[in-house]
Amino acid sequence: MKKTSYKEYLDTLSKISKAITSDLYLGDMLKLIVTLTANTMKAKICSLWLLDEKSQELRIRATQAMSTDYLKERSLKVGEGIVGLVAKEKKPVAIADVSQDESYKEKILAKKEGLVAMLSAPLMVKNKVIGVINLYTTTPYRFTKSDINLLGAVADQAAVAIENTELLVKTKIVQ
Repeated sequence: MKKTSYKEYLDTLSKISKAITSDLYLGDMLKLIVTLTANTMKAKICSLWLLDEKSQELRIRATQAMSTDYLKERSLKVGEGIVGLVAKEKKPVAIADVSQDESYKEKILAKKEGLVAMLSAPLMVKNKVIGVINLYTTTPYRFTKSDINLLGAVADQAAVAIENTELLVKTKIVQ
């Protein structure tokens, strides 16, 4: 995976900030966030999972991946797999090779899609997890502190955008 420049990091965060303050629908905004993040971080796939508070399951809500296998509806409980672990522990997880990691649940899909290294970060609002963002590379890779910080910043912005959109919807329903 090619190193991402500081300028690219800032450009991505700026574009995400603009998306957050636009009147994009939530689905469009999430799609833009995963696409910008994948492009900036040179990732094959970036996906965003949101937590259903009632069922305590995380469901994939956005990805720039085109594969029907990856797009298939699936969910994970909090604490299950890497995505669930990140939600439970409220901290990022970096894996150099998912095929070698015991807690990674989707090894068959990863092999089929050519997914190797994974970086995952929680989306949090007021210390409460509302989702998880993941990215994958096609080669083994040790994510740097800068990579982890950028994905964390993207996760923070995405969490604010999601929370704002949900509050706006609730306000419109009340009116």
